[in-house]
Amino acid sequence: MELALCRIPSARISSKHRLCLNHPHRLPSRHRLNRLPPFPTVRRAAWPKTAATTSASTVGAGVAAPAPAPGSYAAIYQQTAPGVVMISTAIARGGARSFSQAEGSGIVVDKQGDILTNAHVVSGATQIQVTFNDGHTATGQVKGVDQSADLAVVKVSVSADQLHPLAIGNSDTLQVGGTALAIGAPFGLAGTFTAGIISGLNRSTTAPNNRALTGMIQTDAPINPGNSGGALLDGQGQLIGINDSIQSPVEGNVGVGFAIPINRAESMLPSLEKGIAIEHPWLGISGQTLTATTAGQLGLSEKSGVLVVDVVPNGPSAKAGLQADGQPSANDDVITAIDGHAITAIEQLTQYLDTKKVGDRVTLSVTRNGRHISVGVILGNFQAQPTATP
Repeated sequence: MELALCRIPSARISSKHRLCLNHPHRLPSRHRLNRLPPFPTVRRAAWPKTAATTSASTVGAGVAAPAPAPGSYAAIYQQTAPGVVMISTAIARGGARSFSQAEGSGIVVDKQGDILTNAHVVSGATQIQVTFNDGHTATGQVKGVDQSADLAVVKVSVSADQLHPLAIGNSDTLQVGGTALAIGAPFGLAGTFTAGIISGLNRSTTAPNNRALTGMIQTDAPINPGNSGGALLDGQGQLIGINDSIQSPVEGNVGVGFAIPINRAESMLPSLEKGIAIEHPWLGISGQTLTATTAGQLGLSEKSGVLVVDVVPNGPSAKAGLQADGQPSANDDVITAIDGHAITAIEQLTQYLDTKKVGDRVTLSVTRNGRHISVGVILGNFQAQPTATP
């Protein structure tokens, strides 16, 4: 549910230096918030043998590893590692023999063979291979994709005893400072386990089609290219998020990672599993948070709110009569409230839209050339735009 077709970079949560955790060939420049690309298969590593995948773990030849203490990280890893897979993709590159390969991660969510991952992990894939914790592989088929939420479901046909769904936690009850544990395949190193804390909540990032993603979990648990679609767990080993992107000036982990909350993903799973398109309410504008400094520079009477910078032709807001010059100017409308809820930042507007449905009517309080007016908008379904930068 996207308030704007795009967001001006200054309104984003530090949109600079973001790295995707997925396809290496899609790695954006170092000055963007990047989605974690899957790692090239040239660096592929086999799943490590652990106590979860062998009859007896050993420290050395003939020496059995001691059982991990209950509740320890080692115990959590042994319990959850079988529920995280590596996803290898092949993507055609203009010819029958021209293709690239990359790797990401996925999460087993049921005994029917459904694997939850990021949309950008499987985007454009012509072949998908899923590697389980015990080394077994299976061909995967994309069942559903939602680019606007950066989520996808891959289906595999394997026996139920090979599938180990992770226990689902509650991302609505998370607190900053809580334990955050990540499992995935960074740089093709399958079954990698890292630990940190929840560093922030309700962050805003951007989906592959440039729709704004709100309510994201921020963590300092190390995640890198190849971690995309992998699990973010709490201190009890319950799934709380799907690792998605990092903010970095070096195309690698610097302690600022983002995960999609599991509660959001869980609500979309039934549609993704059935391949049903998911609609996301949309105003059809580009905007930025209006600060007192920007207001002063533009000579605006309103000092806070959302500055409407552009309006998508024939979009919901265009039909409702919202106005903008295509770049910040004194003629742009300023949204100060929606349905009576005061708005001082673009994230607030987007988050409110996330509670609505396509076809709902919202009332915007707008300041236009010093005058206060109300504008009713019927929300449309999000449409990606070439210049969108939410």
